[in-house]
Amino acid sequence: MRLAHISDLHQLDLTGVKWQRLLTTRRVFGGVNLLLNRVKEYRSDVFETLIDDLIREGVDHVVVSGDVSNLALESEFERIFHLLKLLGNGTKVSVVPGNHDYYTAGAAMTRRFEKTFYPFMFPEGFSDMDVDLYPYQKDLGEVVLFGLCSAMRTTPPLSHGRVGERQLQKLEYMLTRPSLAGRMTCVVVHHALHARHAVPEYTSRLLDRDAVLDVLNRCKVDLVLYGHDHVGTTWLQERPGKKTQFVCCGSSTRVTDDPVTMAKYRIYTIDNNKLRKLDTKIYDPSIRKFMLQ
Repeated sequence: MRLAHISDLHQLDLTGVKWQRLLTTRRVFGGVNLLLNRVKEYRSDVFETLIDDLIREGVDHVVVSGDVSNLALESEFERIFHLLKLLGNGTKVSVVPGNHDYYTAGAAMTRRFEKTFYPFMFPEGFSDMDVDLYPYQKDLGEVVLFGLCSAMRTTPPLSHGRVGERQLQKLEYMLTRPSLAGRMTCVVVHHALHARHAVPEYTSRLLDRDAVLDVLNRCKVDLVLYGHDHVGTTWLQERPGKKTQFVCCGSSTRVTDDPVTMAKYRIYTIDNNKLRKLDTKIYDPSIRKFMLQ
């Protein structure tokens, strides 16, 4: 099985959006950020190239670890959904939300992200009465996948995340069921699980990171995929009888002069319940293609 991992698309689409909707405190702050940085770096044409490359690769499943949008607008979600739909349905694509996907109180309270992307998370749908949507579980054949939500509403310019005790209790119960014995497991979340330097640690860390890592350490988890940090990193945690590969994807649409932060995505080759290979493909702006690193 070949599993692809993309993240932090930060796609902007203002189609049909009235200017009054952009005057929330959070969106005004985000608008300045867009003008100064994001709209130039996180490019829609690179997202389209990414989709084309994933189709050419013929991967079995694509995981999206959050921050698909910039301002959590319906127009952004709709465009992203239709592009991801080119890859297939919920048997081919899984997503979790990031902080930008809960960018405003309205987006979070109305479950705008979930109402758009539910076919990739909850194929049978959900009701507004459903409290515990996360973590969700998917059996992909070679891998059993668990999707967490770390997105939460914050005050600008903060972008903290929290998984919460309720999700963690449910995740631990799900991971310790006897039916998972001998199966490869993968947990997906948006916020970074590694410590970063002072500013992002203060402004955008996962507030209950230690609690999340404690659960992952107690349970058998083979692969943990996340985003939020746009550079990307990989690290291996080994304990007696357990080994967990952690991968932060980095942004998959960002174009900069620094090759370290250039748009990238990951491909995991899984066979016989083990991760056999990890490849990274990086965008080359000179030829407008993703190339194997």
